[in-house]
Amino acid sequence: MVHRTGAHSLARLLAAGILTIAALGGCAGVFEHSAALPVRHAVVLDQLVIHTDFRMPKQDRLFDDLRALRETMRSTLALQPTTEPIHIYLFENELRFKAYLAKHYPDFPARRAFFLQTENTLAVYAQWGDRVAEDLRHEVAHGYLHASFPTIPLWLDEGLAEYFETPRLDAGLNRPHVALLQTLTTRDGWQPNLARLEQFNSVAEMQQADYAESWAWIHMLLETIPPRRELLQKYLREMRRDGSFEPLSAYLARSLPDADQVVRQHLADLTKK
Repeated sequence: MVHRTGAHSLARLLAAGILTIAALGGCAGVFEHSAALPVRHAVVLDQLVIHTDFRMPKQDRLFDDLRALRETMRSTLALQPTTEPIHIYLFENELRFKAYLAKHYPDFPARRAFFLQTENTLAVYAQWGDRVAEDLRHEVAHGYLHASFPTIPLWLDEGLAEYFETPRLDAGLNRPHVALLQTLTTRDGWQPNLARLEQFNSVAEMQQADYAESWAWIHMLLETIPPRRELLQKYLREMRRDGSFEPLSAYLARSLPDADQVVRQHLADLTKK
């Protein structure tokens, strides 16, 4: 199985002590400049504060998409609106982004974007490139979720981000995940296991199939029949209200005892589309 090399949250890695944040001494001149955050220009769009070193129009289609994502997530998940700023640091190219990572996160593997939550800040760091729209949708989805919930299970955080990283017209359908799970089912007899996903505490433990399965559970709940969507909405509402939560697998066992079979059938149906 392939480790995810694109975008996902760093919050769990920090909590697990996997990242080492270090400054490299003796660096100056060009390297210091290229390793700095892009802060020359800033555009405020509702909850988003977008920082760049290159000018971008305020009415850019990409930014409009990220603003629309806020309302899409709010209505889909029945979330209360939040106002906590989410800072997006958008590097103009891969070299600038890699220089920043090399200086500030030297132990972190190469990736195109990441989300980071600290005590006082929600922030997304991303490089400009062919997949910047997908990457930003994924990471900004993490931002909106963490603005809503003081804590959220890792698999659920990633599964929702995988769902919302898809273009709006796709209704959360992540075709590469469908193809991967279909291959694993045919080749290895793969079976969904939500209780297993709930054991993950760090993204370093998750492989590509785990992201795909996390997405599959979310897509089944949101895109099959209304009672399942309402069940997930209720779970999220209680999670935010109480600040603690039982595993979703236990929650589902009372209302959807055949959930594993439902996920399998849902994936089978998606492979026919």
